[in-house]
Amino acid sequence: MNRKIRVLIVEDTPTCQSLLKGILSEDSRFEIIGIAVDGTQAVEFVAKFHPDVVSMDIYMPLMDGVVATRHIMQQNPVPIVIVSSFYTPAEIKMSFKILEAGALTILPKPFGPGHPQYLQTAKYYRNTLKMMSEIKVSRLKSSISANDKPSHTASRVITTADFPDIKYKLIAIGASAGGPVAIQEILSRIPNNIDVPLLIVQHIDANFSVGFCDWLNTFSNLPVQIASDGEQMLPGHVYLPPGDHHLGIKREGVISISNDPPLKGLRPAVSYLFRNIATVYGETALCILLSGMGTDGAIELKALRETGAITIAQDASSSLVHGMPGEAIRLGGASLILSPQEIVKEISRKTKQ
Repeated sequence: MNRKIRVLIVEDTPTCQSLLKGILSEDSRFEIIGIAVDGTQAVEFVAKFHPDVVSMDIYMPLMDGVVATRHIMQQNPVPIVIVSSFYTPAEIKMSFKILEAGALTILPKPFGPGHPQYLQTAKYYRNTLKMMSEIKVSRLKSSISANDKPSHTASRVITTADFPDIKYKLIAIGASAGGPVAIQEILSRIPNNIDVPLLIVQHIDANFSVGFCDWLNTFSNLPVQIASDGEQMLPGHVYLPPGDHHLGIKREGVISISNDPPLKGLRPAVSYLFRNIATVYGETALCILLSGMGTDGAIELKALRETGAITIAQDASSSLVHGMPGEAIRLGGASLILSPQEIVKEISRKTKQ
């Protein structure tokens, strides 16, 4: 008999407690092991009951979701899903602070029974909790800021001597769960005088794509923007796809935004971007696969390496979830295996060529 998915709900509002309990009770795969009404209780319940996944509210008495998540990820790491109403800029900002603290993803609060989108959002909530419950998360070592000293995690370098002295024309990054923290570290340290554009695909709910862009701009050394179809890329600018759209390349220097079907259920997909780059840029690209669940972009990173592009996978010790970069490494798709700090050094080194 299959083991049930043990969920801890962290929510201080009785109405939302009832909604989430009702949604999970409709599916026999789930077992609610407790309901915490504030962050302090959440930390205690995780230590006591060891849930498979936590559904985390943001604003709560005594201890908010940011502090609670940080304590949990430092003491008893468990997959945490932020459940946000996403209607106010303040709540979106707090959602990304919880990602910084170690949560895996942000999820809009489901609508209540009677709403036209109830069934759709309830299913999305359950499916997200199921997927995240399967992830083995790492203990959060500390919060990250641009002033932190670089880590001394040893890199596992596959090869460096055989790289041709080709100056790359484009940087591309793909990431999923755990990726925002790594992207934060890279963009807060990257040289502000790099002379190539940077494209990022991060798996994130479409409701939070603009909020993600705004959050990145709070610490990035480079300007970050939502890309438009046919837009000419500028050196030293960072481009993200609009929500629920693929990011690609029409031709050298020109962005493509597409609503083509999802790839393996993902839109935007890292694989879509990497395939475009392999066709248009080939060996003149530097492509990076960061923390994330699943395998999106792993095969395509290998294909890019075979074209002569520099390909980097985030190392296991710095990844919150080593699924995507780990698969790329397993396939032989990573020419370098580095931490985010070391990725910045590589970008700086190649920029100075």
